Amino acid sequence: MRKVYDTILQTEVSAELAVRNGGFEPYRYECACCGEEVFVAAPYSTRMVAHFRHRSGNNDIECENYLGQLGVISTDSSSKRSSRVRAEFYYNNSSKTFSLGLRFSESEIKAYEQQYIDFEIRTTDSDAPFHVLKINSTNFTPDVPTMISLNHFSSSYYLSNTLNDAKRKYDLFNHDNAPIFLKIQGNNSDDSNFQAKLVRGIVLYTNTQYFVVFQRYSSERAILFPSGIEVGGTSYFETMNRKFIGFLLSITNKTASIDNMINSWGYQLEASESLTLLWPPAQVIDDVSIIASEYAYIFSSFELQAHGNINVNSEEIVELSHGISRVSVKPKTKIFKKNAEIVINKVVPLVDTYIDITLSKRVKNSFTVPDEGFYFLFNHSGVSSLKNGQVVFLTPGSLIVQYEYNYPVSYIYPCSQRELSGDALLEDILAHYKRTEAFDSTKNSSLTLSKTASQYFEKCRIAGSINSIAKCFIEEGRL
Repeated sequence: MRKVYDTILQTEVSAELAVRNGGFEPYRYECACCGEEVFVAAPYSTRMVAHFRHRSGNNDIECENYLGQLGVISTDSSSKRSSRVRAEFYYNNSSKTFSLGLRFSESEIKAYEQQYIDFEIRTTDSDAPFHVLKINSTNFTPDVPTMISLNHFSSSYYLSNTLNDAKRKYDLFNHDNAPIFLKIQGNNSDDSNFQAKLVRGIVLYTNTQYFVVFQRYSSERAILFPSGIEVGGTSYFETMNRKFIGFLLSITNKTASIDNMINSWGYQLEASESLTLLWPPAQVIDDVSIIASEYAYIFSSFELQAHGNINVNSEEIVELSHGISRVSVKPKTKIFKKNAEIVINKVVPLVDTYIDITLSKRVKNSFTVPDEGFYFLFNHSGVSSLKNGQVVFLTPGSLIVQYEYNYPVSYIYPCSQRELSGDALLEDILAHYKRTEAFDSTKNSSLTLSKTASQYFEKCRIAGSINSIAKCFIEEGRL
């Protein structure tokens, strides 16, 4: 088959685009006829075109004859398979526990709630479930993961619901004592409260923050990482009656020694991609960037391809310059390629009437970000979002802007720097710079001296030494 349903982008995708964007993640693609998992076959073959095939044992003959026609799959459809679950494994460093993040759409929650359906987790497909959770609006919020703590250790978990007997296997821990890699969520790897999501495939990327977890044993030996791997910290923790050791790390270079280590663990390393929302400023809630604009301006190190790495149509993508594109935003606009991923949601501000915004301007040496409002720092390095309670020291050329519904409502400027001269400048130099050298009056005979410099030279002649910085300022005519 040539076209299937992409569960990550939630749109149809061709085999050709899947190969070009490296989409080989487990459970990503589903057959448009039966909803079962399919995979990319012959991705790099010179004898046949790339196509999708069913996994062994999960299809029938009719599905194998399906080729797929453009437009037969609704881009608004969550899945052709009613029993499909969208699940990811997470590690939370605050609680030192692993969790299953489970999410359903609004329509799925309503349908399951009407039929009194339970979600079930097992360690084997034949065991009784060790965790059962009713699928309803009390336990689940649409498209937001509900975290279920894992208290029973298993290399794999079987997920199902009581609507049918289908049990889908999800692997968590590797065999043969190989580690697992979890990608740090957001940019808070230095924060002890970080959360990381399991890498489902076998591909790792350079310049990406990972939390790497090994199972610990009494015969444990020191783990030595080769040059090119930056290790940020080590954690020892115990959960599910097992001991683990974890490392925060980032792979900066692709070398033979790193490849050998990564390959021995069943992974492969590739160069990372870059993806940034340039404008407008966005509020991030549950890894979703919330904006109120019709358009988003995106920087990407790769070309945005409609239904290949972004779930919008080609006419909704306008390339403005190399790497910068304007994208028409619809609900749950998603861009995904390799390690680069972003979800953008357009919301309408809950404002019934026109609000007259009064713009305020303030001058501060330092600024503490309040608990309410959205603040951004503009300086020579670009634009960065500020957190509540963060203290910022404003320097020349910097500016803090407060936004409401993407409108600037307040500007905070740095205080003007007082320009010193004459005696005040000399006193400031002598107070803060203590380096001196021998005074030689013959070398300064040709200088035209100000009153301040002349008086200071007389003192230096008597003392036999001169402040090195003051000397430079006098020679340059600045004092």
